[in-house]
Amino acid sequence: MRTRYKGIMISEVAFPNLPVLLKNCGFDFFILDNEHGGFDYSDVSKIIMTAKLVGITSVVRLADNSRRDITKFADMGSGGFLLPQTDTAEQISEVVKYAKYAPVGKRGISTMRAHTLYDPPEITGYIKTANETIKIFAQIETAKGVENISDILSVDGVDGFLMGPNDLSCDYGCLGEKASDKILRAIEITSERAARAGKICGIITSDGTYLEKGAACGMTVFSVGSELNLLTSAGKATVERINNI
Repeated sequence: MRTRYKGIMISEVAFPNLPVLLKNCGFDFFILDNEHGGFDYSDVSKIIMTAKLVGITSVVRLADNSRRDITKFADMGSGGFLLPQTDTAEQISEVVKYAKYAPVGKRGISTMRAHTLYDPPEITGYIKTANETIKIFAQIETAKGVENISDILSVDGVDGFLMGPNDLSCDYGCLGEKASDKILRAIEITSERAARAGKICGIITSDGTYLEKGAACGMTVFSVGSELNLLTSAGKATVERINNI
């Protein structure tokens, strides 16, 4: 069986040591949501640094593909980026440009920062290692993204994609449907294209049918639920336990 990388979304809880708890639970990565979440730069910096120190991969979901946030989050030590609503190769190319150093991209060089743990190594070797380490993912959640998946994955510096079935269901007009044939077919198509391109593919969902379909189609990265889901589920279970005493 292929290695499955287990992840979760951090949606709103700006607890700096949350990565420690996630690591202890056995998660391999988390996605820090800066698309919908209200985190400020200080929140992001603390969470990313904790993740770096304990050895769990942080992936920042961006609001857009502009230079400002990508530069800051990369220098904070983010392990990767996820661009929501990726429709074209040109859109994800901007993330690569600002997240990776030359010759792959045009990331600004400032090495006395958190990403080097404030101990800058020899610069040429570090740039090569940094480019290999930081991961860039397109979030495929529109019909156009599915249509353009081969072009998106062909971009040098793009490591793969993660599918977002919720928005994709909305775009396909099947929101609320269980086990939609349109979504299942999109999983098949995009996974096959990723395998052909030798790129990583995965999915962000709590839907068991889509998770199983993704695994059957060769997806290896699974982000399931959020810290809010965990708190809610555990909280309800605790209340039920007390009621049953």
